[in-house]
Amino acid sequence: MTDKDSECGCDDPPRELVLCFDGTGNTFRADGGESNILKIFRMLDRTKANRSGIGSDITPGSVAHAVLRPRGMSWTPKAFDLALATSFDQHVIRGYRFLARRWVPGAKIYLFGFSRGAYTARFLNEMLDYVGLLSADNEELIPFVWEAFTQWKFSEGEKPEERLGAMRSLSVSRETMCRPVGQVHFLGLFDTVNSVAEFNKESSTRPSPKIMRHAVSIDERRIKFQPVLFESKLGTGSPDMKQSVDDWKKGPENIYDTDNDGEFSILEADFKEVYFAGNHGDVGGGWPSKSWPASQIPLTWMVQEAIKAGLTFESNKLEVLGCQDPATCGSGQDIVRQAERAQIHDSLDYDSGRPTETFFWRLLEWIPFKRPKITPDGSVCMTRWHARGSRRPLPKDAKIHGSVIRRLRADPGYRPYNLGLGNKPNEMDKAEEDRNIGEWRGGLRMTACVTIG
Repeated sequence: MTDKDSECGCDDPPRELVLCFDGTGNTFRADGGESNILKIFRMLDRTKANRSGIGSDITPGSVAHAVLRPRGMSWTPKAFDLALATSFDQHVIRGYRFLARRWVPGAKIYLFGFSRGAYTARFLNEMLDYVGLLSADNEELIPFVWEAFTQWKFSEGEKPEERLGAMRSLSVSRETMCRPVGQVHFLGLFDTVNSVAEFNKESSTRPSPKIMRHAVSIDERRIKFQPVLFESKLGTGSPDMKQSVDDWKKGPENIYDTDNDGEFSILEADFKEVYFAGNHGDVGGGWPSKSWPASQIPLTWMVQEAIKAGLTFESNKLEVLGCQDPATCGSGQDIVRQAERAQIHDSLDYDSGRPTETFFWRLLEWIPFKRPKITPDGSVCMTRWHARGSRRPLPKDAKIHGSVIRRLRADPGYRPYNLGLGNKPNEMDKAEEDRNIGEWRGGLRMTACVTIG
């Protein structure tokens, strides 16, 4: 970019800062097995967007490694790292540093992620909400800001004095060293999972982007791929901390995020969490295919939602990668119809073509990890009973993409039992028969839902 582009003149178009987090380790391939994150990265308009592709290229020598990595933790081979996400903090910090160097008032931030990369994106969004950004010439302070934020975020359940101390430390770090950046403009996630052992403690904090879109898998069965979902109310947390953050954002630097009366305002989040057919890779991409894969449907949905939010893509790349608007483009409709008939995969099935990985994932199904389970009365409880390939429990008000309904009608063999109640087929049947919770739609019994697309 030119020097003029880096200034924030009133006549300059808004700067687009785009970060793409691929947590799967996939690279550019010729067999159609690229993740949807890599495809989005390819389609971005290079003449307008400042973009960063962030994923499995982080090394142990990344910024402030000694400070960010807990003592005594050794580095593991890449395959084990991908399974247990041991380099999570480095990915977040690299994204934070990218923004600190390039953000100017008025810039729009777009974050995309898949798998644990999606968790990285939402974690970075939270960090921006509660901490803001350091100036580009203060990068050496990143470890201190990181420590202040993570200590506060995961201090819930600790002694009150420890929680209060963490909040004060975060407030001092934020108000002394950082700039408020307003809301992340767009947060686009594909099947968010948290396999980060260091950050698996529950927290009530949620990111507060202006627009959030989350594509979630219906058919993923692996115990280590439990989805991290959004709640109806985003940006929750300590009332005292929320007030502190709001007061800080009203400062004189925040001239770009005010309403017509000059008063600071947080818009209600526009968010959609939509369920798609297929397993983790069928939603976020990564399965080789000679035709349009099942993952093309959530990819097209996400790209079109990002376009509505103002993100610029190269039109020729949209055509090459099949992401034209199906509502207005005939070829786009044909692509979606083909993808609706595409194979969906099961990583616990030895016929998936990856026997070594299948053996590893099947072994984990017999380890008693804590996981959510829907009971026969429809409530959710936590259990450590062996998962043995149980499907994910879906919320009763889950939003199901229209392509799933069309697949159900066209394929009598596709009947995912988690579209009813319970983790086992007999539980679903009993729940529907005894309590009449399901409803008939075109001959298909499902829980109450809203179809999209």
